[in-house]
Amino acid sequence: MSLFMQITKGEEYALKGLIFLASQPREKLALVSEISKAKKIPETYLAKIFQRLSKVGLLRSARGLKGGFSLGRPAAQITMKHVIEALEGPIALNRCLIRKGECEEEDRCPLHDVLGEAQERFLEVLNRTTMEDLARQTVRDEDEGRR
Repeated sequence: MSLFMQITKGEEYALKGLIFLASQPREKLALVSEISKAKKIPETYLAKIFQRLSKVGLLRSARGLKGGFSLGRPAAQITMKHVIEALEGPIALNRCLIRKGECEEEDRCPLHDVLGEAQERFLEVLNRTTMEDLARQTVRDEDEGRR
């Protein structure tokens, strides 16, 4: 039994990888091995995640000797919600919130409205938090750690 909601390891690794890329110069390509080492993420798992993110345009990949990955669009235009939904599909706190008619009791269940409001607020935070925001926070935290 789960005591709390959490993002998956894949989503966490994807977010950490994109934050790494968001902190690099826009045109720089980074190798999966470089990101994996810097963020302590299993390389083969990260490679699979990055391939999926490339297919939906969140990342750009280049093959060959000077290959690697970079963000597929500006970091300010990639939200946490984009990344999570690219890997797992639409976010829903409960099955009744996936789509209208998914639950036969949604019109009379006291949980529906409360969970709907919680989901709305949760999605609002994910949708306004960009990779640029998270990269800036990472730099700030690292600068404070050096003092």
